[in-house]
Amino acid sequence: MIYNKNNLYLDSDFEIRTLREDGKDIDLFIPIGNRTLNLYFDDTIDCLNSRMQFSIVRNLVFRLSEKPNNNILTIHMLGSIDLHSSVVNFEIDYSDYSIDISDKEYFVEMRIGKKKNC
Repeated sequence: MIYNKNNLYLDSDFEIRTLREDGKDIDLFIPIGNRTLNLYFDDTIDCLNSRMQFSIVRNLVFRLSEKPNNNILTIHMLGSIDLHSSVVNFEIDYSDYSIDISDKEYFVEMRIGKKKNC
């Protein structure tokens, strides 16, 4: 499934649902089903040797602003359905980046890398 709005390009093997869209923010919900999530930043963090691994992530929530010129995305990795069950959350400026979420046999792979057309 592909989400391509507000300059955010997100390609996911999992369903992407819009939880909330109120004119200020958009919340995207991606259930990945209690899986290990391996997070890769493609050559953007020089000191990161390979990946960050998060055990037992049930859902992802992506919150982005609908304000023009605000390309900050907050990514929440949840242990359950509740936003307060966040295992970790972090912000990225997605202006020049795309996000790919792939369903692998034993884990989920999320790659954040430069957009192909940048």
